[in-house]
Amino acid sequence: VQFETTDMAENAIRIMREHPLEGSQLYVRPDVQEREGPMTKFMPGSKRGPTVPSKWKCADEDALEELSDRQYREIRSLIKARDDARRRRNYADADAIRDDLKFEFGVFMDDRLKLWWPSQDGGRTVPEMVSDIKGDGRWGNAKPWRQIPTTPDNDLSVDPNLVEGLLKQRDMARKEKDFPTADALLEQARTSPIGDLTLRIHDESRTWRVWTEEPPTQRRRAEKGPEDAREDAIRECLQLVDEHAPNKKEETIRMLKQFPGREFGILKKLRQRFLKSQA
Repeated sequence: VQFETTDMAENAIRIMREHPLEGSQLYVRPDVQEREGPMTKFMPGSKRGPTVPSKWKCADEDALEELSDRQYREIRSLIKARDDARRRRNYADADAIRDDLKFEFGVFMDDRLKLWWPSQDGGRTVPEMVSDIKGDGRWGNAKPWRQIPTTPDNDLSVDPNLVEGLLKQRDMARKEKDFPTADALLEQARTSPIGDLTLRIHDESRTWRVWTEEPPTQRRRAEKGPEDAREDAIRECLQLVDEHAPNKKEETIRMLKQFPGREFGILKKLRQRFLKSQA
């Protein structure tokens, strides 16, 4: 039984305790509702763990202001449909709904906490309500990925921004236990270099490098950065066009200016067009 005020509830408990039922004393206790956030803390020495919330709640109230009423209703409806699918043990549908929430609305979820939140940065930033509970656990902030330089030619064969983006997406997929997607992203990153080269990706140290037989050089770590690699890629693009299709040089320059950040992709296509045709 719920009462509007604490006084009304205490009065009801007192009345029931003072009026035995068929001569038997009634034991009445207050029902403690969830307080202090989505998971109530348990008393020291208690054998029972924290209480798991039964209803979904948005972990970022400020982000709700960015949603329209229609979007909010659709998100809540999808969350309910996913819960229904999980109760029926239809995990394929539940996973599909989770993907719809993530890719169509940018919504991330924590099933244990029954919390959901819209994210503008692919889930990299976690609401304070979640981080306060999880700490450095599943949603904790991992250190950034780092490239280990190898040789100039090999480092020029890969787009660092593409690799970093793929590995960050893989991090999110692993956190959500979407392991098929995580494996696919890992393979896409591993095979991203131009030609027959591949990447060696090390999860424990959060590092990646173009795989070569010789060890990476320490000296080049301080010499080369992402901007240097981009300039080298632009330079090689223009050299290839000058040598094989000089009439396309102006068009290539316009393309490089129009699509900053895609220099490595353009270089890959030029290498495939001009260098493979000579093989």
